[in-house]
Amino acid sequence: MVTTLLLTSSLTQAKNINITIEGKGEVKAKEAEVNCIENCTVTNDLPTNTLVSETDSNWSFTGWSGQQCDYGKQVLVSNGYKSLGSASGGAKTIKTGDINNDSFDDFITISLFNGQISSNINQGNGQFDKTQIDNGLNYPTALDLFDSDNDGDLDLYLAEYNKRIIKLYLNNGDGHFTFSEDIEIPGTLPYSFKVLDKNDDGQNDILISSFSADTSGDLWILVNSISAAKTQWYINNNGTYSAEEVVSESASMTIDAYKNNGIISIVAAEIKNSTITYYRLGTETIIDTGRGSYGAAFGDIDKDGNMDVLAAHYSPSKSNLIYGKNDGTFTDAHLITAAQEGVTATSFGDYDNDGFIDVATSEFNSETFYYFPTISYKDCVISSDGDISLTATFVGSTDPQPIEEQQSTSSQDKGGSFSYTLLILGLLLRYRRNSYSRH
Repeated sequence: MVTTLLLTSSLTQAKNINITIEGKGEVKAKEAEVNCIENCTVTNDLPTNTLVSETDSNWSFTGWSGQQCDYGKQVLVSNGYKSLGSASGGAKTIKTGDINNDSFDDFITISLFNGQISSNINQGNGQFDKTQIDNGLNYPTALDLFDSDNDGDLDLYLAEYNKRIIKLYLNNGDGHFTFSEDIEIPGTLPYSFKVLDKNDDGQNDILISSFSADTSGDLWILVNSISAAKTQWYINNNGTYSAEEVVSESASMTIDAYKNNGIISIVAAEIKNSTITYYRLGTETIIDTGRGSYGAAFGDIDKDGNMDVLAAHYSPSKSNLIYGKNDGTFTDAHLITAAQEGVTATSFGDYDNDGFIDVATSEFNSETFYYFPTISYKDCVISSDGDISLTATFVGSTDPQPIEEQQSTSSQDKGGSFSYTLLILGLLLRYRRNSYSRH
């Protein structure tokens, strides 16, 4: 049975939203204030329609299909992960960007103890062509992409922590990089950084998290030895960098930033504080907590115009997604995966080229990078004119679940606990990874 609900006026041409419901659930057209408890058509002239799924007991919403939403409010992420490759020597950092200007998301990775930096070019079919950029580096810790020479492609910046420098590699235009120069800023030991034109003069300024630490032991030796920590802006004046605004006096394992309407927002994984901290207009807000706060990255995963944050915590290992809201605040953390082998990396990108933004991470000690595909928006937002046809699918708890390419190590326990089997496996693995525990 199909029910038609009319909400029209003479201001604009009305649009029909045809909704098919599979399984047991409801769809609420939020702005129109109508509920569909069966297949229905909502007809109105509203500029925006947000379709919200509401489930019955023992049923879950698995996503929208048919014509795609214009954007969403939050996303549904697959429980299974897909590999982005290995990194012998510790999978530490991933940075995503279109480095060969073909409109596909590529990425660059750090293998810590090998001192190896690799580019991974998206072939457009879910596969990536891996090429080594450099190796034998002395404790490389962070990456960023920025058009340094203003030639229209993204160049590569790399922190080589034990040499106290940031290295610059220029993009040849096809995604291959050539070393250009070492940037040494007196008084800094760059562990993490973000390149951004802070003062709009067309030059690459750098936000640096600088601190002294012992890198000869494991992660906790490094953390417990941190001193002289400071996150500060350094302004570029034709190749000479001068210290400016101090953002914090905390050590950040990962830092990210973006500028919107002249205002800079910063997110930092502050490991000694066990926090993911958001900085804006001189204020700081803790948006996530967890021992071993390690990774933090901005990205608008649901394309609603609000920046979201992907966070990684090393121990207990977990990745969380924190959604930005219209009022500048954030939601509670949503668990993506609870892994075992030291989650470090954080990045957003469309790795399978399906139009949805996915989340990428890594397990340091198992030497793997991987991503969790976004399979649908949670709330579907329609802003385009014309007729739209969508299906909302609900699956009962006794129904067979879709088979993923690979099972995730994720736990449904938001506290990050694991099954006994996985716990035993993790203990066994730890006996074999001593050579990879230092970072």
